Amino acid sequence: MKTTLRLAFLAVTSALFAQNSTDNPPPSQATFHPVPFEKSECITDAQRQQVREQLLINKKEIEKSKPDAFTREGGSPLFIFPIKPKVGFDDPGYYIVNFQVDHNPIPNGSLTDYECNERTYDWATGNHEGTDYVLWPYPWKHMQEEVMQIVAAAPGTIIDKRDGNFDLNCDNSGNPNWNGIIVEHPDGSQAWYWHFKDGAITTKNIGDTVEEGEYLGAAGSSGSSSIPHLHFEIYDMNNNLIDPYEGPCNTLNAVSWWASQPDYLVPAINKISTHYSTNFDDTCGEVENTYEALDFLPGDDVILRIFYRDIQTNSDTHIVVTDPNGAIVYDYVFTSPWQNYEAAYAEWVYPTDTSWVDGVYEVTATFGGTVYETRFGINTSLGIDDISVNSITIYPNPVQEKLIVEGTTTLEIITLVDLAGRKVLEIVPGNSKVELDLSTVSSGVYLAIITSEGKKLVKKVVKQ
Repeated sequence: MKTTLRLAFLAVTSALFAQNSTDNPPPSQATFHPVPFEKSECITDAQRQQVREQLLINKKEIEKSKPDAFTREGGSPLFIFPIKPKVGFDDPGYYIVNFQVDHNPIPNGSLTDYECNERTYDWATGNHEGTDYVLWPYPWKHMQEEVMQIVAAAPGTIIDKRDGNFDLNCDNSGNPNWNGIIVEHPDGSQAWYWHFKDGAITTKNIGDTVEEGEYLGAAGSSGSSSIPHLHFEIYDMNNNLIDPYEGPCNTLNAVSWWASQPDYLVPAINKISTHYSTNFDDTCGEVENTYEALDFLPGDDVILRIFYRDIQTNSDTHIVVTDPNGAIVYDYVFTSPWQNYEAAYAEWVYPTDTSWVDGVYEVTATFGGTVYETRFGINTSLGIDDISVNSITIYPNPVQEKLIVEGTTTLEIITLVDLAGRKVLEIVPGNSKVELDLSTVSSGVYLAIITSEGKKLVKKVVKQ
C-alpha cells in the first residue's frame, strides 16, 4: 500500500552545503539525491471488508478439521520484528520505515503518526492503517534477490494465504490482488502481512500454524503498491485497528505490542560504495544497474556514494580516504543541510591520476557514532562486485584458522589479498564449498576475491 518512488536529483551548490574540511578536502561538493514518496490512495474500506469476510469463511473451513483452532487464550502478543535480511546479505542496512499508522481520522491531508508527526498518509476517503518497511537502496534488485525476508512476528494460525499475483506494480490505486499471509494469534488478534514477491512464500497453507520468527515470504510489490515493501497491519480480537508502536499520539492502544519497540528514527547508513558512473537507475519495476566498481585505473573518476536512512538536518558524516600505505587522501566532515528524509543519498567524485599509488584504498564514514567502510583498488584485481550478495557465504568471520567459503555455484578461484593489494594466497576449488587454512596468515584485514561463473565478489575477511 505504497507510494510512487521518485528520485529527485538535486545537485546542491557549495553555498548550500556545510562542508567542513581539514587539510585534505574533497575535490567536489556533495550532490544530494532525496527520495520523496508520493502519498496516494490505498485500498478502500469496502475492499478491506471483503478480506474480513473471506477470513470468516476460511476460519469456518479450518474449524471443520480443527474445532479448537481458535479457542482464545492469553493476552495480546508481543511482537518480534517482522523482517530480517537474507542470510549472506552484508550491507549495513536494507530497509527504511516510511509510513506509519495514521491516527487522525479526518482524511485528505490531516496526518498524525504515533509520535505526533506526519510520517504517514491518507487520501480523500481513507487513512493508512499499517506500517511500511521498504527495501532501500536498489529496491527492485533487492526484491529479486529476496533480501527482505518476512517472518512471523508472533505465533499463530494462517487464516489467509494469497500468491500468484503480479508483483512488479508501480501504482498505489487500490489494487486488491496482493500476495501475502494473514496470521491469527492465540488471543484472536491478527497480523496482516502484504505485498509479497510472487512465489516467494511459505509452503504452509491456510490452517497451518507458524512459530515466532518463522519464514513467511519475501517482500515484493504486489497489490496496491509501487515499491517492494512489507505492509504490516494489526487488529485486536474485536477487529479494532492496533498500532503496535506506543507513543503520545497513539489513539488506538495504550501500550506497545512490541517485545522491544524499535526506535522511531534510526539515523544510519544503509550502504557505502564506489561506482564508475554517476548514472542512477530509478525506473519503477526494473532491476537497477548499480554501476558499482571496485577496481579503477589512474585517470578514472571514483564516485563515492552513501545511502542514508533517517538523515536529519545538521547531522555530520566524517569521511576519510586512505591509500594503501595509510596516507590520508581525503579527510573532511560533511554536514547535512537537508530537511529530514527517510531515504536519501549523497555522492562525491574523486578524480584519480598517476600520482595515486597502486593498491587497495580504504574509505570510512563515521555517522551517528557508527563507522561504515568500503574499499576500492587502483590497478588491482578486485573487479566489479557483480555476484549476487546472497550466493556466497563465508564463515566464521572474524576467523582464527579455518575459513569456509560456500556458494550456490562452483567456486572457480579464491584469492586473498592484503590492503596493499598483495596476494596472500590463491586456490582453485572446483566445487561449491571449500575450507581455507589461514593459520599461518598474519592478523589483520584482508579481501577475499571470489570468482564464480566468470563473475567476482569481494568480501572483507578479518583474521584474528
